[in-house]
Amino acid sequence: MRLLDLDGRFIRREIRPCHVGAEGCSTVSQHSEHEFHVVVDTIDEADGVMFLCPTCFETNRGPVGTHQVLCWRPRVPDGIKPGPGRWEFLGAGLENLSLRAGSSSILLDSPCKAHFFVEDGAIRF
Repeated sequence: MRLLDLDGRFIRREIRPCHVGAEGCSTVSQHSEHEFHVVVDTIDEADGVMFLCPTCFETNRGPVGTHQVLCWRPRVPDGIKPGPGRWEFLGAGLENLSLRAGSSSILLDSPCKAHFFVEDGAIRF
């Protein structure tokens, strides 16, 4: 299974001011900033990579009912969710992306408890 099969995409994290009427902001919850995840074309622009959970994708036999996984690069501050993991991005794009960290594995603290690696654009359980 490959990242491209899992609707993989690079994202950039943006913080934008929040004011009444701004997208994602409301008058019910007072806050001054809002976080956006913007899809970008290249690995150099990316703060993270988002894709469908490979474990749930297999269990559900497709995208319906499958949650997203978001893996941040080290340049994203530790307090930003999801966490605590941060991975170095190796490769030129989604086709050959590898995520490297201490153990390099991705272990989800979600009900599915998925545990896998991303190597050369593919998922390895």
